[in-house]
Amino acid sequence: MINTQISKIILLLVLWLSVGFTQNSRAQTVREYAPADTLEVGDTFDFSVTLNRDREYDEIIFPDSSSLPSDHFEIRSRSQFKVSSYKDSVHYQLQFFGTADTTLPELPVLLVQDEDTTALYTNPVPIHFRSVLAQDDEAFRPLKPIYDFALAWWPYILAFILLCAAAYFLYRYFTKKEEQPATEPATFTPVPFENPLRTLQHDIARLENTELATHEDFKEFYIDLGDAIRRYFEDLHHIPALESTSREIIQALKARSIDNDLIDETRTVLQEADMVKFAKFTPTTDQAERTLRKAQTFVQRAKEIDGPRVEHLRREHQSRMEAERERFEQKQNRAEVNA
Repeated sequence: MINTQISKIILLLVLWLSVGFTQNSRAQTVREYAPADTLEVGDTFDFSVTLNRDREYDEIIFPDSSSLPSDHFEIRSRSQFKVSSYKDSVHYQLQFFGTADTTLPELPVLLVQDEDTTALYTNPVPIHFRSVLAQDDEAFRPLKPIYDFALAWWPYILAFILLCAAAYFLYRYFTKKEEQPATEPATFTPVPFENPLRTLQHDIARLENTELATHEDFKEFYIDLGDAIRRYFEDLHHIPALESTSREIIQALKARSIDNDLIDETRTVLQEADMVKFAKFTPTTDQAERTLRKAQTFVQRAKEIDGPRVEHLRREHQSRMEAERERFEQKQNRAEVNA
């Protein structure tokens, strides 16, 4: 920065001293001044252009950036001075980008008067290039070969895995939508009525072909026979017969004014079953057959006595199913309206 200021001062002094020598001469001349000797790449230097003229002109056009070789020089700053009435000077700060000796070419200064233009040119200025290489180095060192770094494969592998996963989920999503069957409208399925008499008859008939050889066979036979009668009273009269003792069942039947013959036959079958289960009594085959016949007689008597009650239960069940069907259809209708 100090060198630049000194250069400007020296330039102005030179210009001022030259006024005396040219004061009596009115010839139109252009002089250039470039104090730089040798330059490195990127160096800045001062360059001045002085115009001596013999009269006033409408316009004086000094060189601009379009007049300089853009690949070697660049204007960093520009200052214009009026040294005297007929002497003008322009100071440039240029930056050098050459890599060899070059020449600052002739630069035009245009004098415009009305429709006439006079062009004056500066002298070419040689610019010497100063290399930053050591004196022993005659040329640039050869470039080292480019080092081949190991190629990282894991980003490509990860991207491939993510792409496959996305493709799989998209495939599953669209195929699932295509394969999804059309939703069938919900229908009401009534619960069938379980006839206690029919169930009792089926359980007794199943025991007719039972083989009785050991105590365990007899025990299982009597347990199944007693449970069939207990289940019948539980389904028909809502008595907790499967969890009650034989005495409690008989008392509950009497409290409900059940037919006495049914009560007697029930007592006989349940007592024999209790003897086999709890007293380790092993009856004979004939005794088991007689007990089975008593159970069959119980079935026939139950059909006669409890037939009307079973029919009443069937009708109640049917009415209940009809009411549930109606509620179901109303719910479906509301759902269709909301949809």
